[in-house]
Amino acid sequence: MEASSLYIRCNLNPAAYQAAMSAPVANPRQFDDWQCWYDSKDAYGPGELPAEDLDRTASCSLGDLIEGWVEFSAGNSSHYDEQAGVWTFAVLEFTDNYGEMLQLLAPLRQLAHYAEVDSDSFLVILPYIWGGDINACLSLGQGRSVFIDGPSEAQRAEADAALEQQWDRAASAYEQEGLKFD
Repeated sequence: MEASSLYIRCNLNPAAYQAAMSAPVANPRQFDDWQCWYDSKDAYGPGELPAEDLDRTASCSLGDLIEGWVEFSAGNSSHYDEQAGVWTFAVLEFTDNYGEMLQLLAPLRQLAHYAEVDSDSFLVILPYIWGGDINACLSLGQGRSVFIDGPSEAQRAEADAALEQQWDRAASAYEQEGLKFD
C-alpha cells in the first residue's frame, strides 16, 4: 500500500477556529470507535489495534500540529477562509499505516466540537495518487465525529479537486528546485 492522502473541510466561525487551533491535541483514547474502524480495514498484524497506537499523544496545540504538517511538504496546505467560515487542510502524501493515521485522526476529530452544528464538515483519507478504497471517512457535525462509509459525491469531488491542486502546487515547487515530480 502506498501513502494515502488526507483532506478535511470544517465549517467553523472565526472564534471557534481560533479555539480549535489553540486547543491541545486530543488523545486517541478520547474516542471509543477505533477498533470498529480498524476491523473494517485490511491491516497487517494482529486483529486488535495496538495499545501503543492508542497511547501516543503529541504535547502541542492542534494549530502547532497542523503547522508542522504544512511546513513538512509543498504537498500539504492549511487555509481558513474567515468570510466563509471554512477551514481546509490537505496532505497529499499522508501515510499508508493505520496506526499513523490514527495519530492525526484523533486531533482532527476534536474539530467536531467546534464545527457548525448543521454543517456537512468531513474528513477523508483516500489513496488519491494511487487509487483504491477509502481508508477513513468521518462526518464532523452535531458536536461529534462519526466514521461513515464514504464521502458524498459532492464531498468526494471537493476532496479530489483540492488534492489535484496540491499535486500541481507540489509539482511546481519541485520544478522550482530543479527536481522532477511525477
